[in-house]
Amino acid sequence: MKNTSHILILLILILAPHALWAVEPPSDMVPIKAGCFMMGTNDSYIYEDDDDNAREKPAHKVCLDSFYIDRFEVTQSKWDSAMNVNRSVFRNPDQPITHIDWHEARNYCKKIGRRLPTEAEWEYSARAGTQTRFPWGDEVDDDFLWYAGNAPREPANVGKKKPNAWGLYDMMGGVWEWVEDWFSLDYYQNSPTKNPKGPTRKSFRVIRGNSWMSDEQHLRVTARNPGLSDQTQSFWVGVRCAMSP
Repeated sequence: MKNTSHILILLILILAPHALWAVEPPSDMVPIKAGCFMMGTNDSYIYEDDDDNAREKPAHKVCLDSFYIDRFEVTQSKWDSAMNVNRSVFRNPDQPITHIDWHEARNYCKKIGRRLPTEAEWEYSARAGTQTRFPWGDEVDDDFLWYAGNAPREPANVGKKKPNAWGLYDMMGGVWEWVEDWFSLDYYQNSPTKNPKGPTRKSFRVIRGNSWMSDEQHLRVTARNPGLSDQTQSFWVGVRCAMSP
């Protein structure tokens, strides 16, 4: 009997790290395995307002626990099924929801049993194991994203471009996406390695991913901005939810 107990304990210890993947994730989410990556960049770029990209520096090691993240940006049809207000300029059930503030994005994810991804989770997912300017390489590729150079004069329907290597669509281009973290220009200089959550309270939350209105020279996986919730601003901001196992 003692030997049998020892065998059972050994099996539990062996199989425990894989328990997360024994349960199928929701069909609209992708499981992201725990791992480490280099977040940010040491390369130099310029933002739309001619500010340099010190906010993306330095490249620093980050390690994350496993999580799930939405395969697509939240569509207007999904948003409308849970929320009462839709301020999107263009009304199309298959387009991403836009012109939402951070609180609305967070409330939506909470209503459907999910949460906002952290900024580190977002970048880890977007990179999909790469360290290049984009998840597919260092050059803009129209097959993977909507931006100012190829987009129609409105947000495109989600999922029409190729996904990244982890099966996530529109992580680049499409619409900006809210994440959980407060925005700080110098947070990367002191970011913890394990599951960083962002700085303590600041004035704005972070948006990531660029949008269909972004010019080619401003596109990159490391771009990060303070999110402006006023829908009259030029940022077209939507959301993609995450979930802990």
